[in-house]
Amino acid sequence: MYKSIIAFFLLLLFTTSTFAKENSSNADIDLTRMSSTMVYSMVYQMVTDPQKYIGKRIKMKGAFSSYFDEEANQRFFGCVIKDALACCSQGLAFELAKPRKFPSEYPSEGTSITIIGTFEFEKVEDGIGFPIIKDAKMFR
Repeated sequence: MYKSIIAFFLLLLFTTSTFAKENSSNADIDLTRMSSTMVYSMVYQMVTDPQKYIGKRIKMKGAFSSYFDEEANQRFFGCVIKDALACCSQGLAFELAKPRKFPSEYPSEGTSITIIGTFEFEKVEDGIGFPIIKDAKMFR
């Protein structure tokens, strides 16, 4: 009987620790655990000084946004957050690790999402570019 109880608790412990590992963010910077003011400030820093963050795993929560650039003939996706007063917004573009069909496999504009991926700086021309979260996973 004691062996059964010990086996049960060992199984429960193993299952719980495996579940926790699968659900942990493994992010270098987890914006979901910060206040709205800190998140806004951190995203502002990422946008204005992206070199410090290249290669870091970022996790953030915000509103889903998309934009079609007719000149580039490309759709961009973003995760947008507002500051504490909800008057200003900052966001980061993201590219999913597993592409989806737009619009059927994406949330509606403004839907709350969480993304986690690697921060990169995508150069467009002459050193000009934009920060983007690559190889991202998106959760609602």
